[in-house]
Parts: sequence; C-alpha cells; structure tokens
Amino acid sequence: MIATENVIASANAETPAHAPTRSLTDMSSMITPPVGVALLGATGSVGTSALRVLERHRERFVPVALTAHSNQDALQEQVAQFSPAYVGLVAPPTDELPEDWGKGRSCLVEAATRPDVQIVINAVVGAAGLEATLAALTAGKRVALANKETLVMAGQIVTDTARRHGGALVPVDSEHSAILQCLAGREPSDVRRLIITASGGPFRTWNSERIAQATVSDALRHPTWQMGSKITIDSATLANKALEVIEAHHLFGIPYDRIDVVVHPQSIVHSLVEFVDGSVLAQMGVPSMELPILYALTWPERLPDAGVPPFDLVGLGSLTFEAVRHDDFPMLALGIAAGRQGGAAPAVFNAANEVAVAHFLDGRLPFAGIVQCVSAAVDALGTMPGDTLDALLAADAAARDYVNAKVGS
Repeated sequence: MIATENVIASANAETPAHAPTRSLTDMSSMITPPVGVALLGATGSVGTSALRVLERHRERFVPVALTAHSNQDALQEQVAQFSPAYVGLVAPPTDELPEDWGKGRSCLVEAATRPDVQIVINAVVGAAGLEATLAALTAGKRVALANKETLVMAGQIVTDTARRHGGALVPVDSEHSAILQCLAGREPSDVRRLIITASGGPFRTWNSERIAQATVSDALRHPTWQMGSKITIDSATLANKALEVIEAHHLFGIPYDRIDVVVHPQSIVHSLVEFVDGSVLAQMGVPSMELPILYALTWPERLPDAGVPPFDLVGLGSLTFEAVRHDDFPMLALGIAAGRQGGAAPAVFNAANEVAVAHFLDGRLPFAGIVQCVSAAVDALGTMPGDTLDALLAADAAARDYVNAKVGS
C-alpha cells in the first residue's frame, strides 16, 4: 500500500508510487471480517483510546492480541472485557502470571506476528517498539504506528522493510495523520513544505528562567491533550516536535528544510501542507487521539463514528498561531539537527531523551537538565556508526549508559 513517497509502503513495484494498492475493503475480501488487531501498549494512553475505538467498531475489528509493559491489573481488566486470544506483559510486576500469558519483550513480536492479526497498533512508548514494528512489517502486516521513536531511531530501515515485504505503515500521531490526509493523491513534487503544529505545551507563556525551575507537576499539566507522562514531558520541552519532524521526513520523503513547526495553542489544526502553487490544505479536528487511530485502521476509507463530538467551528472561536521561541525551547533545534546529521545521531537523541525524561520524572534531574544531558550525549556519541540495525541498537544503548552515568545512577 502506497499513499505517498514513503508512507504506506508496498512491495508491489508495478503500482504507481502514490496510488493505494489495497484498501480495507480489499483486505476484507481476503479475510473474513472482523479484522484481527494486535494492540501493543494496551494500558497506556493511546492503547486505552484505541480500545474505545475498537469497542465501537466490533463488527469491523476485534482485538485478538493485547500486550502491556507492567500494568498487570489494568491488562487483566481489558482481557476480561475483550477476551483476546493472546496476552503478553513485557515487565511483569510479579511471577504470578497466568500460564498462557507471554512475558518479556518477545511477547511484543509474538503478538505482532500472529497469523490471525492483520493490523498491529504499536502504542509502545520508546525504542522498545522497534523490533515489533520490523517483525510486523516483515510479516506483511499493516502497522498503525503511534510509536514515533521507531522511525526516529531507524526510519530508513523501517520504510525499506515495509517496501521489501509488502507491509504497510500508517501514522497514528495526529500531526502525521493530518499530513497523510492532506497529501492524498498528490505527488511529493507538488509539495512546497509541511507545517506541523505544536500546542506550545504548559510553558508556552513562561520565560526561560521560570522554565528552568519547572517541577514535574508543572510539566505534566498539558493544556489541551491527555497523554502519558513521557510524551507530556516531551511536549513541555518540544522534544516531541523534533521527533515528529524526523518522523515526517521518513514517512513522506520531504527534506528537513521543507518541514516547519508553528505553535497553535488551541490544538485544532493538526498540520498543514503548502503546495507549490501557494495553496494550503489544513486538517482540523478536536484534540482526540481516537480520530487518527480510527483513520489508521480504515485508511483510505472512513467509517461513521460517534466517539467524537461534532465539530463546532463557531464555538471554538479564534484559532491563533505563533512562532516557536527556539531560545527557550532548545530541544526542538537539537533534535532536528540530529535528524539532519543522520546516522546514529537521531537514535542517540531519542535514547538520551528517554533516559533524561525518566530521571526528571523520578526527581533525579531538574527540568533544565534534560536538554543538557541530551545535548552532551549527541555531542559525544552522535558520530557513532548507524548504517545497520545492530549499530543503531549499540548507539541507543551507549546513549542510555551515557545519560545514566551523567546523572549518577
């Protein structure tokens, strides 16, 4: 399946590069609905949103595999509700697991490659989602990707794997889902630039001195989105926008110098595409992850859905846009520079950020220390080899060790 230059990749070399090769209807002609879905990261923010979507569309989709990181109680509640054929827990809190549950990181791959699974929703947080994404694409699955770190760490390897094995890669991030919808049926040569919006996070109106002293509770107060802790902190530093720029580069094949970020506090316009003739398409919607999750499941079709309230443009009032204050949010430029550098640098940036954010959430690192640790790691390790998956995994591990040593844990 190919929708743009790089996203929705397919092994069908005879199909034009921007024509979808199989819709969900075509998939359903080869299998008996409902379509089997593996949900990786079922107990997290995106995972629970995905289950609400799946519940509303039981006639089309059934969750046949559920995995979680360590929240055994929440996972057991989901199992009782949905009765999946496979259940896995990556880091069980105790040894008292049901005998038929998978455990350890291998359960992600086991769930993603089951023969009764046609679509994999990868909602795993961090680089841990990479192996399952590659395994699912190798098996020819559609991957609804909410795990942006997969593409940041190994974007070229992931997209090449999708093409080589006939897998499909569809973004779940609201920004990239918006771009996908705006680009439908258009050539990359038609595009002047992509414009990704950012809410600005909880510190949009704070000065640099106040930002440097921010507490964990301050950083977790996102003004518009309900998300997990890690992505909420990334929104506060704007590291999430750096990751999204790198992700967009790999998904859509657009050079970095044609991808911009603007602040849009209302989080209604999710992204915009400016075309070479000067026209601009914007995708809008209420800030709910259920919208892009459903679209990733049904692309290129749309299903009627009662989960999101009707769009009230008048009720929303004004929509405003601002320039990014790069001096106050240096993580954005740091991450984009790592993306431009290529090789292992994006993997180092991502891994260092994951570890630094974890230390901040645990109270071992001040907010200002996040960018200090990440910048030091990229400077020290960004030139490591990054031409193979093993090399990228080594760079990822080295960056984690570097930040842990720097923080002192």
